[in-house]
Amino acid sequence: RIRNIFVVCIMVLAFVFIALAKEKSIESVWAKSPVKIDGLDDEWKQDPFHAEKKVKVEYAFRNDPDTLYVFFKFNDVKYLSSIDITGMTIWIDTQQKKKKNLGVKFTKEKISADEYISILEKQQGNISDEQKEKLRSNDSYFISQSEAVDKKGNPLESGAGSKAIRGAAFNVSVQKDATTYEFRVPLKDVTGTFLGTEGGPGNFVSVGFEWGGLTDEMREAYMKGDASGGTGRMGISE
Repeated sequence: RIRNIFVVCIMVLAFVFIALAKEKSIESVWAKSPVKIDGLDDEWKQDPFHAEKKVKVEYAFRNDPDTLYVFFKFNDVKYLSSIDITGMTIWIDTQQKKKKNLGVKFTKEKISADEYISILEKQQGNISDEQKEKLRSNDSYFISQSEAVDKKGNPLESGAGSKAIRGAAFNVSVQKDATTYEFRVPLKDVTGTFLGTEGGPGNFVSVGFEWGGLTDEMREAYMKGDASGGTGRMGISE
């Protein structure tokens, strides 16, 4: 049924600094229930996957009335570039202009065990001393972060002054033959807040992906001849 279809426009992936103009129109699968963001493909095995053979990447989409879910699979580790450092940005446009008007940037942040405990207590309430000691058996933890960015990668703030995107999440799973990423984008809220036009079922939305490239530290090392890097881009042009 048409009301259960979310149309996503995806352009061809180009590795190392360029985005090609050829585009694809892809129908997102209706999510009957919320997708568990664990980085695994268990919930995606029956979904249609789309491939970019040049960089050995596969991806799929799901959506419900408010949320876009994305599954991204790297079949060749060399195309991960510096994604662990720079993160993944999902570009969204509701005006069919294929422009980088709004990005949802997902990154990982390393925090101490005590910082992690503090976050858990804010989310779940008090944690017992026994649980705290168990958590402190690890020196540090990685947590996922998300923020809205403009076309230059600068953070955007909502009316409440917050840079974080509530409800956004991602997870990654490193497997024997592939590395998989799973994303949750609160599409209705994000597009309504930052673009003024809500994206939802039945609407046409342009989606692009960008990851990797050189950080300032890597660029400095590169100039000294010690490092190199690349950028993967799928979708929306500058």
